[in-house]
Amino acid sequence: MKVRNEGGIAFAFGGLGGLNAHGVGFLEAARALNVEPSIVSCTGGMITWVADWLEGKPLLPCLEEHLRLGTRFAPPFHWMNTLWIAAFGDPSSFRPAVWEYWRRWMKPMDWPDVNSLMDRLWPAQVLVPRRGAEELAHTASVINASAVPVVFNSFQPATGREYLHVNRAAAEYLGVKTGNVGDESKYVPVDERAVRGALWLYFYGLDDEANPDGLIDGTYRRQYVVSELHSCDRIYITRPRNSRWNERLPQNYFEIQDYSTDLWFSSAYQAELAGIRQINRLIKDGKLKSGDFHMVDIVEVEIARQYGFFDYVQEEREVFETAFRTAYRKLTSTA
Repeated sequence: MKVRNEGGIAFAFGGLGGLNAHGVGFLEAARALNVEPSIVSCTGGMITWVADWLEGKPLLPCLEEHLRLGTRFAPPFHWMNTLWIAAFGDPSSFRPAVWEYWRRWMKPMDWPDVNSLMDRLWPAQVLVPRRGAEELAHTASVINASAVPVVFNSFQPATGREYLHVNRAAAEYLGVKTGNVGDESKYVPVDERAVRGALWLYFYGLDDEANPDGLIDGTYRRQYVVSELHSCDRIYITRPRNSRWNERLPQNYFEIQDYSTDLWFSSAYQAELAGIRQINRLIKDGKLKSGDFHMVDIVEVEIARQYGFFDYVQEEREVFETAFRTAYRKLTSTA
C-alpha cells in the first residue's frame, strides 16, 4: 500500500446481472452531489453503466428503457419475466444460443468420445451476446477519452491470468506501463477487445469459435478491483449483495444456489479488504509508522434486501431508488 497519489476518493463497482441498478443508483447520487472520484474501478455489467455516466447520460431514463424492454409481466406475475428472459433472452444483452446448438450437431463427431457427445447434448454455450462491435468500440472510446481514471478487469482461463484494463488517466494515476493481452503485463489498454472480454459470460461459451480472444468477465476471478485503489484516502465500494444473509438460512436447492453466489461474490473481495484493514490496524496501533503507508477509509454501500436466485437477470426500479437514497446518505455523511 505505498502511496503514489495523496488523498482523493475512489469508487469501486461490482457487476452482478440484474442488480446493476444498485450501482446505477450510486452513480446518480454522486452526480447529484457533484462528488468526483479520483479513480473508478468496475467489473462486469457496471462497465457500460460507468461509461454512460462518464458520457453524461441521464442514467435513470436509460435504466427505465432497459426495464421496459425486459418487463412483460406485471405483479403478481413479475416472476414470469425471469422465465421470459431465460427463454428469449435479454433484448440489450444476450439471446439463447438455439441456432448454435443445432449447428453443433451438424459437425462431425469423434465417436465414441463421451466429451464430444456431451458437448452437443449439454454445451457450455447457452447464450449469445447481443452487443455488437460498434457498441463495444463506443464504450471503449468513452472510457479512453475520460479524464477520470478508469480500471476494469478481464480473465484469461487458458493462462490463469487476470488483466486490468486502464485508460490513459488510470495508467498515469497508478504509475504503471501497459503491455498487451497474452504477455506478462498485468495492465493492458482499453479497446473493443477488452470490453468484449470483460463482458463475456461463461454461458457465452469458452471454445475458440465462440470466444477467439479467450477472455471472460473478470468478475469470475475478482468481483471488485480494490487493492489498486489504496492510494486514496477513502474507497466507496458499491456492493449489489449484502455481507449478511437477511432472510431465513437456505432450506432448498435454489436458496443454496443463491447462497453459493453470495459466497463467490465475496471471496476475493474479503481477502482484499483484509489486507487493507490489516494495514489500518498496524498504523492505528503504532506498529507501522513509515510515511509510505496511510489509513484507508472503507465505505461499503451494500444492497439491503435479500434477492433470490431468480432475481439476478431482472433489473428493478426499487433497487435503483434504494441505492440512490443509501448512497446519498453515505456520501453526505462521510464528505
